[in-house]
Amino acid sequence: MSRKSLLIRLAAMSAAVAAGSAHAVTTVDTSGVLANIDATSVVASIVAVGAIYALPGFAKWSVKKVAGFFG
Repeated sequence: MSRKSLLIRLAAMSAAVAAGSAHAVTTVDTSGVLANIDATSVVASIVAVGAIYALPGFAKWSVKKVAGFFG
């Protein structure tokens, strides 16, 4: 079996698997997802993302302050 025919067969199998999983995804009922989201969870997630962005800069600043105290 040549390398080209092997790649063609792998591509065909991948397409078949993707088509099968795409069909399975379309049968999932997602109508209630947005109904269960309230404002507190949205605000909490925004605050959490802000903390994730701020923590590396704060850690760098605090290490410099502590190192400056000792050195």
